[in-house]
Amino acid sequence: MASGKLAYFFEAHDLVHVFADWPEEIGLVLCLEEAGNCELLLYHLSERGRMPAKAAAVLDCARSELEVVPEVEGYPTRRVLFTDEQKLMALILDEDDLAELAQDYLINHRYEASRKQEDARKRQAPTPEPEPKPQPRASAFSDVFRWKPRLHLSESLPSSMLKPTLPEGFVALDETAECDFAEGILEVNPNGVRLSIAPEEVSIHTPVRRARQIGFRDDFSCFVLPRYVAAGWEPGKSLVIDMPEEHFPRALRARYAQGPRQTQVTITAQGVFISPGALVPTPEPEAAAPVRRRRLFSPVRSALIAMVCLGLVAGAMLREDGPLSLPFLELQWGRLMAPEEPGETRLALR
Repeated sequence: MASGKLAYFFEAHDLVHVFADWPEEIGLVLCLEEAGNCELLLYHLSERGRMPAKAAAVLDCARSELEVVPEVEGYPTRRVLFTDEQKLMALILDEDDLAELAQDYLINHRYEASRKQEDARKRQAPTPEPEPKPQPRASAFSDVFRWKPRLHLSESLPSSMLKPTLPEGFVALDETAECDFAEGILEVNPNGVRLSIAPEEVSIHTPVRRARQIGFRDDFSCFVLPRYVAAGWEPGKSLVIDMPEEHFPRALRARYAQGPRQTQVTITAQGVFISPGALVPTPEPEAAAPVRRRRLFSPVRSALIAMVCLGLVAGAMLREDGPLSLPFLELQWGRLMAPEEPGETRLALR
């Protein structure tokens, strides 16, 4: 970091998809120091504009020394890599009671707001009434709720990230590194853009996940999803991930709508990296089998005809008791091969 002080905002609509019971009106600010310490601030949407100043007070720094992400007018900012965002997300995911604290904060914020409205109404009333006694529960939450997590930033973000020596987008191999590869199909359907990992194994038992946070490379040749969308996946198993079509640029939507595409999927601790490739080839129609014409006179058929002829001739000789002469044989052969006349009955083999 340039100043060593960073306020990173997690918006409420992002946290709703991460925590099952997260209230839609509560956001979160992660306050980081270069030394590795961090604190979390919960806030209501109505308090969003006051949070950068409160983060600066928590970090005990001047306004010009605090970097705010996303950018807020009047404060310096910095670029945070998607992989670093996932590490920050992992930091808050380790706190099991964070969603419950957010719900408590929302309850007390509503109580405090209703109390102020009641005080304003009473001040406008013609007959002044004695002010109610302050409620301990409300006063405890009248300001921003501060909570110091059990994990320190140094445990999730190594010092190499704070002072990188490698180009952006590259990390050194460590003991916690993981990497799995899979084949998939990317296509557009009524549910949006769908990625099917191991599509040949997809069945009614295949889990279906919904991803709304998508990061694109600068040339849009590939994109990445948060790691939690592939939680529980193992190599060889199928998985279906649906993404809203409107979260993709218009040109990409038109490209993916051309047909299913072969896709390479790389799953690491930082995210699910997806690289769409060529269109899935259309299977060629099977060629019709050639019609086999049956020969009128095959060698076997000719031999059978010859045997029948000899049998007919021999039978005629036995009936007539005459000598076997060449003219007689020619007569019998002529009878056999001559066209059949109407009403004529040929000799049959007995």
